[in-house]
Amino acid sequence: MSVDGQEQNLYLIKNEGFTLLDLLIVVMILGIVGMIAIPRYNSLIADAALDGAAGEMVSGLQYAGNLAARYQRPFGFLSDAAGRTFRVYDYRYRNDAAGHVDVTPPVTANGVVQNPIDKSWYIKDLNLMKTYDGVSITNGEIRFYPDGHSSSANSTITVQYAGKQKTITVNGTTGRVSVQ
Repeated sequence: MSVDGQEQNLYLIKNEGFTLLDLLIVVMILGIVGMIAIPRYNSLIADAALDGAAGEMVSGLQYAGNLAARYQRPFGFLSDAAGRTFRVYDYRYRNDAAGHVDVTPPVTANGVVQNPIDKSWYIKDLNLMKTYDGVSITNGEIRFYPDGHSSSANSTITVQYAGKQKTITVNGTTGRVSVQ
């Protein structure tokens, strides 16, 4: 048989759709995959927030140590658990409420130094950084001296998020910063 000059095979085409049982099986499989994937996703988010906050603090500690060696005077790092902030400061201006933009590196109130990346003052407020909602830190003050050592034998600061934690340790003899 031909229609418009083309032959067509006449086959009985059965129009099949999905049954309710087929759809229920697919929904159950998706549910099982979701039950496995969502906790892993949440764990990845927690790890990223924890690693990011710890990285920010390590960067500040290393910067304070580098400033001490470069300018041959003490610089410090101070973390405040209640305010969820940390800062890098010039030790000789730590109690001075006035800013000193005429010194190198420039400092603002309480000796807070300028961040070399964005030229803002080196105060990091975790409350203002959405990525770090829920991250908590411990109090700590660590001073670095020109010869590379820090203020005490071994200083630690802890960063916590979602039941996980990282401990940042500064070796008092070498000033080396490590994270566990």
